[in-house]
Amino acid sequence: MLSKEDNQLLTQTGPGTPMGEMFRRYWIPALRSDELEKDGKPQRVKLLGEDLVAFRDTEGKVGLIDERCPHRGTSLYFGINDGCGIRCMYHGWKFDTNGDCTEIPSEAKDGKFRQSIKLKSYPVEEVSGIIWTYMGPQEDQPPFPEFYWMSLPNENKLVERVWQECNYAQVMENDLDFVHAAFLHKAHNKQTVEEGILSSDLGIDPDHPLVKNPPVKQAVEDANYGKRCIAVGIGTEEENAFMEIHYIFPFYTYPPRFGGEDGMWHAFIPRDDYSTWSWDVQFSHDRAIDVQAQHDRRGLQLDEEFRKKINMENEYGQDRGLQKTGNFTGIRGIANQDHAATETMGPIVDRSIEHLGTSDLPIIHMRRLLLQQLKAFQQGQKPMQLDNPSLKTLYSDGLYDDNQKTWQEAFPMKEQFNIKAAAKQ
Repeated sequence: MLSKEDNQLLTQTGPGTPMGEMFRRYWIPALRSDELEKDGKPQRVKLLGEDLVAFRDTEGKVGLIDERCPHRGTSLYFGINDGCGIRCMYHGWKFDTNGDCTEIPSEAKDGKFRQSIKLKSYPVEEVSGIIWTYMGPQEDQPPFPEFYWMSLPNENKLVERVWQECNYAQVMENDLDFVHAAFLHKAHNKQTVEEGILSSDLGIDPDHPLVKNPPVKQAVEDANYGKRCIAVGIGTEEENAFMEIHYIFPFYTYPPRFGGEDGMWHAFIPRDDYSTWSWDVQFSHDRAIDVQAQHDRRGLQLDEEFRKKINMENEYGQDRGLQKTGNFTGIRGIANQDHAATETMGPIVDRSIEHLGTSDLPIIHMRRLLLQQLKAFQQGQKPMQLDNPSLKTLYSDGLYDDNQKTWQEAFPMKEQFNIKAAAKQ
C-alpha cells in the first residue's frame, strides 16, 4: 500500500507537479506518423494535462503547439493548415511549426507586434512511424531513445495507440503483473493460433506457461534501464519456464514473451491524471508481422479519437455464458480484458486501502523506483538516464530449462544491462 501523499505524487502529472515535471525530461510518443498529412487536418492531442495540436505543414514538417491561439484563445484545431503554417479561423493569425507567428492580417501593421508573439511549441522526432516529443527544458533534453524494435523493417512492426480511461500508473502496473494472465487472459480450452501469435481473442491457451500455473515465484533485479522482473512457472514435468518483464524507466515496458512469439513494447503516457495514452508496438524479429491476427486477438475497436467502442458503458461486451464455457472473463479481446480490469478500479486507485501480496513484487519495485527517483529529482538531482547501447538490444525473452536450476543459473541477466559500479555510488 501507499500513503495518500505518495499516491498523489505518483499519479499527478500535470504542469508544475513533481511527477509531471520529471516525466517531461523524457521523450514521449505523441501520435502516429500516418495521423498527419501535408496541409491536412490538424490533430488534437492531450499530453500530461496540456491541450496541444499537431499538424504537418506543406514541406512535411510536424508542429506540436498549444491548441489555443494567443490572440483570443480560439482553438487552432479548427484552423487552416496550408502555406507552411496553421491559420486561426477567428482572425487569421498564422503560426509555423516552431510556434512563430508569421502573419497577423487583422492588424494594419504587424511588424514588432507580430515578432513579439510566440506560441508554445515542442520539438519532435519522427521515428519508426511515431511522432515523439520532448516537453521539458531544452538544456535537459536527453538523447533520443533507440529501442530495439526501431531497427526492424517496417513490415515487422504494428504500431497502435488507444485512449484508456484511468491513471497511467494502474495501466502500467497491469503490465508488470505476471500472475494476472493466468486468470484475466485464461482460455478454458486449447486455442489455435498462427505462428508467433500469443493468443486468440478468447485468451491464452491453458497450456501456455503464463496460464498453466500462476508464476508466483518471482524476483526483481536492478538494471541500467530500470527493473528486470523474473518469474518461474511450470513448463514440463522436467523443465521450468523462465520469463521476464522489463520495466524501462519511467513509463515503458516489455511484457513477457518466449522465443518464436512476436514481441511487444508498451508506453503508458498520461493524457491527464484520469486517462492514459496506451501505446502498443508489436514486432516480429525475423518476418513480416500478421497485422490482422494481432488486431483480432487484441480486439480493440476505436473511434476517431482513439477511444474504445467496447468499453465500460457496454460492460466490455461481457458474455456470462462465455465466462463459464470459453474464458475466465467472458470478454473477447486481450486488450479489452486488460482495460476492463484497470478501468473498473476507477480513474485513480486509492492505494492506501489495497492489500498487496508476494506476487505483486514487480509492482512494488516499480512504485519504489518511481518515488525514489522523483524525490531525488525534487532535491535537484537529474532523473535516471537511459543507456542507448542497452536499449538497442533489449526485449523480453523466455526459456525452458531444468527445473532443478535456480533462475539465476538458468536465466541470468546479460552483463550489458548491469548497473555499473560507478552508477551505484
